[in-house]
Amino acid sequence: MTNTSHTLANTPKHILKLSRNEKLEFLNSFDRVFSDVDGVVWNLHHPIPQAEEGFKILINAGKEVSFISNNSIRPMSDFARKFKVLGMDFDEESFIHPAKSIVQYLKSINFKGLIYVIASDAVKNLLREAGYEFIDGPLEPIKESYTELARHIFGKEPVRAVIIDVDFNLSSTKLIRAHIFLRHPDCILIEGATDKLMPVDVGVDIIGPGPFSQIISDSTKKPLITLGKPGKALADMVVQRFDIKDTKRVLMIGDMLEQDVGFGRQCGFQTLVVLTGGTTIQKLQEECNPANIPDYYADSMADFVEFVEDLNKAKV
Repeated sequence: MTNTSHTLANTPKHILKLSRNEKLEFLNSFDRVFSDVDGVVWNLHHPIPQAEEGFKILINAGKEVSFISNNSIRPMSDFARKFKVLGMDFDEESFIHPAKSIVQYLKSINFKGLIYVIASDAVKNLLREAGYEFIDGPLEPIKESYTELARHIFGKEPVRAVIIDVDFNLSSTKLIRAHIFLRHPDCILIEGATDKLMPVDVGVDIIGPGPFSQIISDSTKKPLITLGKPGKALADMVVQRFDIKDTKRVLMIGDMLEQDVGFGRQCGFQTLVVLTGGTTIQKLQEECNPANIPDYYADSMADFVEFVEDLNKAKV
């Protein structure tokens, strides 16, 4: 019987099981922290106990903390409100999610064309605020006939970019329409969140947008420009935007192996996964893709409270 678990050499270390010298070495090995939000700071309905205290400890230790989320559905005002309730500072300028990254990317390539959007209203609102022209839909179910389908998918609109992110009203008609637009050689394909499954609560996952983006890429042979984690385009953008000179002195914290750890690896960062969201200890032990195996793990951000207490005890 084949053992699919990763080898002992690749096994991440629990931060509370490090020796005192290893704890000090770890804490002194990074200056900046990027962290996911959902599954790290809070789950769908509730904050994760003492997670905010863990971040405050890192900030008090002189670390710069910023957040990178794959969640573009939640408006910025909602993020700000939830952080305020937890007593945490919220810097909108340094907060990254796919919709903001997509707008930044479109500006960087001086994009001027029409966009077809399969995404949430929050994404559309940001595109609108940035001055981009887009179309979407169909927003209503269509009659089940090829004649009716053709009426909705064959248009003369000069679409030059298709954007796919989370859309709770996704339909096969929208995917087919995207496929038709992407037949044009100059039309580019942009994806936001890449998640195949999105954990929304303990033990509850829902299908994410990743599989649908991949369907369109496979059907059209168009490469995905990925501006959510773990995308290379996003990694390049983050390293440049934050003027990161030494990527190894950055720590990426998240709850998802493929998205968060994979993104950290893509950037050359150190990585830490917490077990309060999409990753269980079993998933961590069974992961065999080196790109998704973190350097460290913790039960939750609350472990940093005990981490510092242990260091302080050792001083006495």
